[in-house]
Amino acid sequence: MNRNTPECPFCGRFISRPDEIKTGFGSVLGGSCECGTIYVCDPTGHNTGEAYMEALALAKGNWQISGIEEDVDYETVNLDYDEKSHQVLYSKGHTSLSGRLVFIKVKVRQEEISRPVHRDIIGTITQGSKGMTKERVRDLLELRACDEVAAMARQNKGVIRWLISFTYDKQDVISWRAIEAIGVISRTFSKEMMEALRDTIRRLLWSMGEESGGIGWSAAEMLGEIVSGDPDAFNDIIPIIWSFKEEEMFRAGIVWAMGRIAMLRPELVSFVLEDLPEMMEDRNPVVRGYTVRLMGLLPEALSTGSGRQQISKLLDDTSPVPVYNEGELLTRTVAEIAREVLHKASK
Repeated sequence: MNRNTPECPFCGRFISRPDEIKTGFGSVLGGSCECGTIYVCDPTGHNTGEAYMEALALAKGNWQISGIEEDVDYETVNLDYDEKSHQVLYSKGHTSLSGRLVFIKVKVRQEEISRPVHRDIIGTITQGSKGMTKERVRDLLELRACDEVAAMARQNKGVIRWLISFTYDKQDVISWRAIEAIGVISRTFSKEMMEALRDTIRRLLWSMGEESGGIGWSAAEMLGEIVSGDPDAFNDIIPIIWSFKEEEMFRAGIVWAMGRIAMLRPELVSFVLEDLPEMMEDRNPVVRGYTVRLMGLLPEALSTGSGRQQISKLLDDTSPVPVYNEGELLTRTVAEIAREVLHKASK
């Protein structure tokens, strides 16, 4: 594996080590080349889609990025990168576990887009965001103070980005509380923050697509929380979420999302019923467990004997399923979930 000092892929100049950039839409780890190229660092290599969206937002100056197109308005290059040594990595036939540098070079004329961010913004602080840090948000999640997090997000939309960054380890209860907090933001401030929430939805959907490399690990759960926060405002997103059900890595989260929506508006997800029998036989026990849970929330699913019969087949399934409930991450078995659903149905 070869290591070299990072150069801008568009002009060949050496670039500075990525630094924290505080903007009106949150903090970003990145920088800019003298030629105007923007770059953002993903230190882990697991959040490249988020880094890509951040780089676009930096290049444009805001999150209104849905109207610009790659190879028409901008070019992009990704490089494997080690943040600690500030070196790019080159290897053949080997998948690196390094981080990434995402470069965005704007192609359109300067007057056609908002002014790009340059190095002079580094270190500036958004008005009204004093005391709002990623660490502070995590502290609040430790306390499950989701209302306080939502209030922070109302003042600083960058808080949503921080929450997303906490959601990549679903074995950690903090990830689930971050997902819950996004739902609280939607439920409490959806009318005031509609633009920010719609931008978040676009980013999450993009992160689930092939062009992102399938990096939106918890995107489905977050989308479910946003929709459940204001089902009337976001009901158009529901079939789009379900359209990703064939993607194995997202399937459990998608079923979970449908369950969250069904808790409030079951009629909005009743169209998924015909797909549930197949999902009850999925090889992933989490999908099976979440599907049974979803069936228990849809009256039509249990209105016939066939639905209950399908659930009864899982009464001996002792496979573990993580279930987030009332701020705690519990482990249930598929059988326990099935028994609970059948017990409620019998009443």
